[in-house]
Amino acid sequence: MSALAFEGSGLDILTAWREAGRIPGFAALLGFDVAQFSDGAAKLECPVRSDHANLMAGVHGGVMAGLMDAVTGCALLTLLDDSQRFATTDLQVRYVRAAPISTARLIAEARIVHRGRTLAVAECTVSSDAGVHARGTAGMMITPRHKR
Repeated sequence: MSALAFEGSGLDILTAWREAGRIPGFAALLGFDVAQFSDGAAKLECPVRSDHANLMAGVHGGVMAGLMDAVTGCALLTLLDDSQRFATTDLQVRYVRAAPISTARLIAEARIVHRGRTLAVAECTVSSDAGVHARGTAGMMITPRHKR
């Protein structure tokens, strides 16, 4: 399976990404790593880099939002089989504490709190050793995967 291939169940995909040592695409651009996953839950880690900075010498909110989108999607992937795919429909983010750019690593954790036939909802947090930086929820639409 190539790094960008989306074949197999969600667990197959996450396992391949973890074994490869990275998540492909946009998540790879920001440097996220798959740390853990289980049924309906996922944990990603992101080493903070200088290019993650905002104008206030903190981690840019877009980095945290991207991390939240990725971790909620990974949590849902743990519940999908090879006939399903998903897309994020909405992401609500509440920033609660700045993350200085000197922060070594951000940790994002998510769990699915609702899964229906076509809609799932996840809750997530982004934290570091300094505490929680952001909390949020994501809605995701589940659709059939069209075979190519």
